[in-house]
Amino acid sequence: MKDDKTEVFVHMYERASYTGLVYPMEKYYPTWTIPSDHPAVKGAVEGFKGLFKENPIVDKWTFSTNGVAIKGLKNIDCIGFGPGNEIYAHAPNEFVPIDDLVKAMEFYAAFPENYKKYKEGL
Repeated sequence: MKDDKTEVFVHMYERASYTGLVYPMEKYYPTWTIPSDHPAVKGAVEGFKGLFKENPIVDKWTFSTNGVAIKGLKNIDCIGFGPGNEIYAHAPNEFVPIDDLVKAMEFYAAFPENYKKYKEGL
């Protein structure tokens, strides 16, 4: 049955930033994944193991990140890695232990070299 009264649309986000800048864009947040054998994932996993002597949890995040634009809209491969517990991410009670920040900085510093190994082939 055809219903000519049905309308589908995407809302626009048009709120001003703290500077007053308004940068309108569609409220469209495409999910994305990359395969576990991708060089970025392999480099991240091996780098994590090398730094922290344990296996990382490789999973999905249940909150939005800039990866929506990077991978979801622009199709540029990326991974997510961050300090803290995701249950507190983007929440009023958000906090991050200092030790997590230090470990994240170690990971970020080591990641380019680990990624490069897998990108170019071992």
